Amino acid sequence: MRRIVMAVAACFAMSAAAYADCKNDIAAALAKQRNLSSFRMDSVMLTSEGRIHMVVDYLLPDRMRQIIGPVGDPKPVETILIGKKAWSRRDGDWQAMNPQTTGALVDQMRQTVGDDEERRLPSFECLGKVTVDGRDLLAYQGENDDPAAKKSQAKDKPKLPDRPVRVIYVDPITGLPVRSVFGRANRLDTPIFEAKYTYPVDIEINLPQTSME
Repeated sequence: MRRIVMAVAACFAMSAAAYADCKNDIAAALAKQRNLSSFRMDSVMLTSEGRIHMVVDYLLPDRMRQIIGPVGDPKPVETILIGKKAWSRRDGDWQAMNPQTTGALVDQMRQTVGDDEERRLPSFECLGKVTVDGRDLLAYQGENDDPAAKKSQAKDKPKLPDRPVRVIYVDPITGLPVRSVFGRANRLDTPIFEAKYTYPVDIEINLPQTSME
């Protein structure tokens, strides 16, 4: 469980690398998401554990429910985070999580909904309107700005087709993020990380029953 949580945290950290141009548009979309009372992220990622499916409900300001496991696993791990305390279970009773894993979950939530997101936000390039799953969305693309990668590629050389990029899709009507992918520029149809965002109004996250006994 701890290895999976750390892999997820690494994926979130990777998505915060620097990119290129329409920063204000992305900042506005993420700020609007942060100002909601709740939202859901449904994602699939490639890790050393294989393909991992994760569904996370966020109930601001400090509550999160996460269901995570290998794709197709009938018994995923469910985790609840409230403030700086966390519990988990897998087809059994709730157990308090150790401080290190709890800290990783706190960091994961902070990176997603923290109010310092705009200060840490890199730049993005506007791609304009695109159609995804029958929906017209606004797309923004950013590229890994790792210093080592910059040093190895001269400015006058074309960008490598397999360079890592992140694309965020925003609903032009609501102004909210609806999809985010991270992967190789020439293989975004098979991304390393893909998240879809929805905005249910009935999300509830309560203390596990065992913690109140």
